[in-house]
Order: sequence, then structure tokens, then C-alpha cells
Amino acid sequence: MTLLPADVAQVLDVLLPEGHPLRTQFPHLRVESRCRCGCSTALFAGVQDGARSEVVAEAAIGSDGEVLLFAEDGRLTWLEVCSWTDPKLTLADAARFLAGEPADPS
Repeated sequence: MTLLPADVAQVLDVLLPEGHPLRTQFPHLRVESRCRCGCSTALFAGVQDGARSEVVAEAAIGSDGEVLLFAEDGRLTWLEVCSWTDPKLTLADAARFLAGEPADPS
């Protein structure tokens, strides 16, 4: 997963553990765009319309939010962080939390 940004790669690694069939897509994923609001939501390259995507994996980020991974027709489409608090959580925050690392002091 070296071609993916570190935050995206770390979150995907936790959401889809070794042996999960969707992991075979990791080497082929490219982040095409990221949300401008600061949450770092990532849309993977080649996605025409993520509106029909369904959640295939999710994880809570403590009591502050959750991270969701979407796929359509078995193809990973996007990764999203949902914040329930301010400031908004980012994928980097999710990666740190899921890895059991301390929160970012900033």
C-alpha cells in the first residue's frame, strides 16, 4: 500500500484485516480526491458516483466519531470520517486511534 497516503493506508489496514477478500484491491487503489472540509475523506480513482456505495467496514473513533469504508459492486470506492464533535476528525486522527496511539496534541 505504499502508493496510498499513510493515513489512508493505516485506516484500510485496520478496517480490512489480513485475509479479507477486499484487501486484494489495496495495491491498485489511488486516492483521486479528498474532501475540502478538512476531514480528509478519500475518494478512490475511477469512481464515477459513490452515491450507490454501501458500507463494507466501519470502526468507532472513541466517542468522537467513526470511520466508514464504502464499496460498490465489490469495488472499494471511498473512505469517510464522520465526526460527532468539534473539531472535525481526520483520517490521520482515525489512523492514530485505531493503532492505539495517543491523540494529536494540537
